[in-house]
Amino acid sequence: MVVASHRKESFLLIMSKRYLIRILVLLALAADLSWHYWGAQNSESDKYPNRPITLIVPFGPGGESDTFARMIQKAIADNGFLGQEVVVKNVGGAGATIGSGQARKADPDGYTMLLLHEALITAQASGKVSYGPESFEPIAASGKTNMIIAVAEDSPYQSLPELMNAAKEMPNELVFAANLGAPVHYAGLILEKDLPGAHFRYTQKGGGASRFEAVIGGHADVSAFSLGEYISFKEGGLRAVAITSEERHPEAAEIPTAQEQGFQFVHANMHFWWFPKGTDSEQIDLMAEVIKKCMATPQVQKQLALRLSEPFVETGDSMKELLQMRIGKIQSVDSTSPDVLPNIPLWVALLTAVSFGVLLVSRLFPASVLEKSINAGEGEIAGEVRRGYWKTAVSFVMVTALYLLALEYIPIDFRIFTAIYMFGVALLCTGFEMVGLKKVVAKSYVPEMIVLVPLIVFFVFQSFFSIQLP
Repeated sequence: MVVASHRKESFLLIMSKRYLIRILVLLALAADLSWHYWGAQNSESDKYPNRPITLIVPFGPGGESDTFARMIQKAIADNGFLGQEVVVKNVGGAGATIGSGQARKADPDGYTMLLLHEALITAQASGKVSYGPESFEPIAASGKTNMIIAVAEDSPYQSLPELMNAAKEMPNELVFAANLGAPVHYAGLILEKDLPGAHFRYTQKGGGASRFEAVIGGHADVSAFSLGEYISFKEGGLRAVAITSEERHPEAAEIPTAQEQGFQFVHANMHFWWFPKGTDSEQIDLMAEVIKKCMATPQVQKQLALRLSEPFVETGDSMKELLQMRIGKIQSVDSTSPDVLPNIPLWVALLTAVSFGVLLVSRLFPASVLEKSINAGEGEIAGEVRRGYWKTAVSFVMVTALYLLALEYIPIDFRIFTAIYMFGVALLCTGFEMVGLKKVVAKSYVPEMIVLVPLIVFFVFQSFFSIQLP
């Protein structure tokens, strides 16, 4: 009797804990729905902007893009152009694709912007990512900066023709330091296109500082830099062979243009401002006007002059025409060589297909020669158990790969899709038997975990790490 009473008390205690957890789950769901509902109601009723705007800079602090972003941020704050703060958020890595990916998946409510130059175009053209300008709403183009083709001070190449002729005579021997899939990489590719037969060998180097170190350290023969970067690095042993402007720059009049030397390479990098696709046109127009006002302020023009950048700004249809022209120019160059830029999504897809194929074969031929040899002497039951574990492991890899691919390419809420994924894994672990699933549900907190984990992960990443999940 005592044992039975103890078991009953333990059962009631477990059940009371389960009911408490389920009540907490329902409260969490209600809070999440209420937060989104009232947030949407407030954002619709209040005048835009009514809270700080996040500006994603997909590079680390201190670089060219970060400096430009903070210059505009300060002009907005000092002159009260928005009435709200602009918060710069550095999301570096993977050639700007991590930051641009976050911006692409953000809500199109006007409170997330992206500042990114032609890397958004080049990353798509090179196969680095599947999306490009068509996944965003362009706001403005601003701050034109010329590019310098430079070698080490002691390099044997004294001019651009000497350099390119060497690249033709010794194809794939001269090393070009570049952030693969980014505008600097395309500078080398466009030069190659101007002289058929010339080919560089590209080495992955991210920012201007690392490219500079590669050139002067003898690890690369040539690279491209912004004019401002070149002026900063010049005393460290860098020598320019060409500038990509139409005319010589007054601050670097000794550097000949590429055109002067017989190469039709005219290019100036500029900063493009983007909203997520679907952002309201009134919000786009308002922000475009704010950027134009900032570019016209004395403080911004002074800073641009110090960095040897032109106070250029374009919005509206003229900006879109400029963007299309640049897209066409970049797409005319082939940079999708698998030796340079591996197609990661393709490899994931292939892994998924192979896993599916292996699983299918194992189901069609459950008693293969290999399994018989493995299970020899273990008995029929042991063999089935081992075979079941193997199938579950392969299935798990396949389902997880599909889950990650779907998160990247399908516009679906992270919380909903993660809950579906976790439920699928639970089914997988029970062999898709409802009896087994019911036992797991009855004796564990699986239902609660399926609901709570996606909500908690989403909340923590959004609130504490300021990381946008889909």
